[in-house]
Parts: sequence; structure tokens; C-alpha cells
Amino acid sequence: MTEPRFRVGVALGGGAARGLAHIGVLRVLQDQGIPIDIVVGTSIGALVGGVFAQIGDARKVEERFRRFVHSRDFRKTEFEFLRGTRREEPKLAYSVRDMIRRGVFYSFSMGRPSFVSREDFLHNVYSLVDDVAIEQCGVKYAAVAVDIETGDSVPITSGSLRQAVCASSAIPGLMPPIEVGGRTLIDGGCVSKVPVIETFRLGADMVIASDISQELEDAKDLDRGLNVLVRSNAIRADALRNFQCRLADIVVRPRVQHIHWADFVGAESLIEEGARAAAARVQDIQSLMDRSRWRARLGFSRGKRLAKAFF
Repeated sequence: MTEPRFRVGVALGGGAARGLAHIGVLRVLQDQGIPIDIVVGTSIGALVGGVFAQIGDARKVEERFRRFVHSRDFRKTEFEFLRGTRREEPKLAYSVRDMIRRGVFYSFSMGRPSFVSREDFLHNVYSLVDDVAIEQCGVKYAAVAVDIETGDSVPITSGSLRQAVCASSAIPGLMPPIEVGGRTLIDGGCVSKVPVIETFRLGADMVIASDISQELEDAKDLDRGLNVLVRSNAIRADALRNFQCRLADIVVRPRVQHIHWADFVGAESLIEEGARAAAARVQDIQSLMDRSRWRARLGFSRGKRLAKAFF
């Protein structure tokens, strides 16, 4: 009787530009001989994970992203407008500029489907993701999106890789919703910021999560209704993230919170932060893999139990 193959899954969380740190995480895992059998991503995690699933080489993924974020085409998009310069300007000057920018953002969002045009959004994704089917990828892959009508989490495991990445990356208000299979889908981070459960569901026996989310900041200026609303949404998102991360076998947390969420030009430092965070957990990962393999051989697969419990 053939022994079932022990499979390692990687769950890549959302977090806009900070998600480029995922590339460094994947690079270290590969360099250390840690198998990556399954990749599941949300938002920027779906983009990085999709390119990796297609290419299968983290260093080539890194080269592709580096070229793109420094290209003329990318500099023409609205991300350069959204990128902050907090570290280079006095606090007051930054606050005034930030208020102006947010006012423009809200004005655009009220008058059209999204801040970034559908054309620019698709162009950016298509520049990084080849026109292939998910079934053709060398690594098992899923992109997690959300059905805006039902609120259901939608792991996309087949069909167009580009379409799956676009759906999972459609940040509400910033990117346009994407139609897939008759459903209107948006960013998966609304319900699954770090898709650990979905990675177990796809067949992983052990899950390594890469979490680049912004930590819940100290409460400020809660005498205004809008601030209270924003704070309550942040609490909900943080609770969902923590719940998923507690289910992971290993959580890698690159220190990227100080980098602006739209600062894609800082790709090099983001990637290296991911590599540093992963390198610090390599020994833990290898030790846990050895123990988990033995448990799986004895029929005690934590991954299968969790997948059964939640689905």
C-alpha cells in the first residue's frame, strides 16, 4: 500500500504592498529545501502566490516583481499618488496632505466604481500573471475572494489564473469588483485575511502562514462617529486574522508595518524583511515537519481534522 504523501501548504495573507514580503518567505523556504505543495493567497497574497504557483521558482518570481514595480507602466498608475511620505515630511505637513488625498479618494469612490480604473487594474495583474489556467500550474493553488452579494468566502481553484488573482485582489473602493462564474467577487481579506483554513481544505497536512497585516493600533480620537466606525471594523478584521493564524502550524510575521501600504517601490526592503522573518523560523518549521510526518503516517493528520471541522 502506497503511503499518502505529506503535503505542506503556505497561506499568504493580504496587506497590499507589504505582501511583497511573501516573496522573501517563499524564497527562504525553497532555499532551505522545505516543500511547498500548496499555495493559497488572499489579495496581494493571491497575486504573489499565483505567480509562484505558475513559475515554481521564488527567485524568478522576485525578478518579475522587481522589474514591474520599477517599470514606466507601473509608475503611471494611481499607486504613486496614494503612496505616503510619512518619514520624509514634518507631521503637520503630512497630515494636511493626507487629508487632501483622502478627500480626493472619497470623491472618486463616490463618483465611479473604483479609484483605480478597471483598465489599469487588469493591466497591472496581466503584466505579472501569465494567461494560463490554474489547473496548468505546477503547484496546487487557490485564490480566496468574497461574493459581495452573499458574503461567502470563495476559494477559486480552477479556471483563469488571471481572473482568480483579480477577484481576490479587488479591494473595495480601490479596485473594481470582478465577475467570475456568475458571481460578483471582491477582495478575500474581507472574511479571510490569512487563508489558513482554506489551505487545510485544499489538502495540506501542515500550514505555514505568512502574515503581513497591520497590527491593531492604539485607539485615538474616538469622540467622532466615523472614527468609531473605522475602529470597530479594524477590531473585527483583527479578530478574524488572529483566529485563522492560531490554526496555522507556523506563523511567519515579517516586520513591514512601518512601510506604507501603497509603497510598491520599496519592493527590495519588503522582500528582504520577508526573508529575514522566514529564516528565523526555519529550524522550527523543519522540526515540526518531522513530527507532523510521523503523526500523518500513524493516521493522525491535523490538517484533515481541521478541514473536516470547518467544512
